[in-house]
Amino acid sequence: MKLYKSLSAALKERDDVRSLKLNLKDQKLPAELFDFPNLEEAYLEGSVENFPDLINGWNKLRILSLKFVGNKSDLSAVFSLPSLENLKIIETPIKVFLLPLGKINAPLKFLTIKGCGLEKLPEEISMITTLEELHLPHNALNSLPFAFKELRLLKRLNLDSNQFIKFPDMFKQMPKLIHLSIDGNHFDDEEKARIQREFHIWTN
Repeated sequence: MKLYKSLSAALKERDDVRSLKLNLKDQKLPAELFDFPNLEEAYLEGSVENFPDLINGWNKLRILSLKFVGNKSDLSAVFSLPSLENLKIIETPIKVFLLPLGKINAPLKFLTIKGCGLEKLPEEISMITTLEELHLPHNALNSLPFAFKELRLLKRLNLDSNQFIKFPDMFKQMPKLIHLSIDGNHFDDEEKARIQREFHIWTN
């Protein structure tokens, strides 16, 4: 699959473009970026501050990676993409993680939110029922929503380098969860001993 690294070059072969990797200099996403009917993979970074509230296009997009260090929007629109299976949000400020009201159309299997200053997950995270892997390292989380245990297909979870002081007992209710990483949190010695005793997990 050809990887296009220039928007102007990609627009000349619009219908053939399936993979884009762009460094965007403007504060807004160019409208032309959504004009690729067969786009399957997009790797975007740069100075973008505002992501659109509604996405018209990208109906075949399966993989989306975003790194917008100046972001001021909630990015909730990406969860409406009908074919999106893998979403990575890296070093993109989103203290509050919002999901669209109602149904989440994206059939997400893999979700990564890394180094984004994320402080809280919404209860609506349980609506992403297709999720198999969730990676949330280097954020500011200290708890998980009650509905988190409804992620019945979740197999792998990374909570490294967050602000947890208490280990969530709800993991006992998630039998499909086979890999859990929780290094770099703030568990005291007593809590570390409990985690090892009850969950058979070593913590650093």
